[in-house]
Amino acid sequence: NETEAEALAGVAVRDLESARGAARKLTEAGLRRVIVTLGANGALCGDVHHPAFAMQAVDTTGAGDAFIGSFACFLAEGVPEAEAIQRANLYAGLSTLGVGTQKSFVTREILESRWGGTPA
Repeated sequence: NETEAEALAGVAVRDLESARGAARKLTEAGLRRVIVTLGANGALCGDVHHPAFAMQAVDTTGAGDAFIGSFACFLAEGVPEAEAIQRANLYAGLSTLGVGTQKSFVTREILESRWGGTPA
């Protein structure tokens, strides 16, 4: 997330461009892949921004965990990286519609019923 990217890169992360700068610095330090989650602004993978899906968030607790867990699952299933990030964005967004963490994580069926490819 922005806070962790800022701490690791030693660069203030305040917007998309500064997140790109932090990701670039971490890549230059030897990391092969840097993904910075940006909450309602989606996620950044390297230099590529993946917008979030619009949600009326109730509780954002656990959204980052929902993102990274679902992202890893999608990659393990063979989903291409860019699509896996977008699907993880959707899963994380849907997790903010309920209160709490694990109990707000939606089922695969709900996720698939909402999947349309890219944010509107």
